[in-house]
Amino acid sequence: MAAPRRNLVVRADGHLVNVARPRGQLFVCATGCCCGRTDDGFAAVPTELYHDEWERRRLRNVVHLTIGGCLGPCALANVALLLFDGQALWFHSINTPDLVRALYDYTEAMLDADACLPAPAALEPYQFSGSAWQPRPDGQPVDDYRPRRRASPGPVHDAGACPAPSARDESAEERAHRLLAELGEAARVPRKNGELVFEAPWEGRAFGLAVALSEQGVFAWEDFRQLLIAEIAAAEARGGEFRYYDAWLAALERVLAAREVLRDGELNETTFQFEFGERDEVF
Repeated sequence: MAAPRRNLVVRADGHLVNVARPRGQLFVCATGCCCGRTDDGFAAVPTELYHDEWERRRLRNVVHLTIGGCLGPCALANVALLLFDGQALWFHSINTPDLVRALYDYTEAMLDADACLPAPAALEPYQFSGSAWQPRPDGQPVDDYRPRRRASPGPVHDAGACPAPSARDESAEERAHRLLAELGEAARVPRKNGELVFEAPWEGRAFGLAVALSEQGVFAWEDFRQLLIAEIAAAEARGGEFRYYDAWLAALERVLAAREVLRDGELNETTFQFEFGERDEVF
């Protein structure tokens, strides 16, 4: 009779213990920044069902269950990560009892097959790639991989580049009105009843940033105006929905890149951080 296989480990206190090696582990995000946060409009996480099914199916020491905090993909909610035979299988929006049971049925099917299997039809719409070393489940290309970031010093502006003040300093409101008037008809900003109109908070921030940076001498307003006119013309030529401040933001990015205020990759890196929840939106 063959001797039982054991995984003997010496603990820090000197005791020799046999440590079970599960075939897999199921991680459930239940207390993160979005998962289960019904007060923020997300569905509740069926934590009791996760545990009850795990017990009912007798998966202890076979597929370990961990219900806890954030798993990382903060742009999604109610995320579950199933590690099985060295594969990281990610799922989002596991909101209902049927999906929880389908996840356990999938796990048991792989145990019965003694192999990692493709996700079943019930789970396929909720599977995604959450690990840099794995391709997307749908076979589409992935282009968000980044090497480890290196710290770099921020841009340094020449204090002497700022324009000299006029004989009578303009107020901030007067400067803004003057700059807007200089845009001309081809790049005229949207207004309603004479007031500036912003459909989203970022539009107002982009507007204020362009005006402030120009006034600080970072770039010439005329350079920005020409780029804005070009962006508007290109957007109109493409057709489809036109949003003025999309063109405004594109022109601002171009003029800052031309003045080397934005370093190579810096804009893409910051955009990535917002897109993947590494930075929070500011309203």
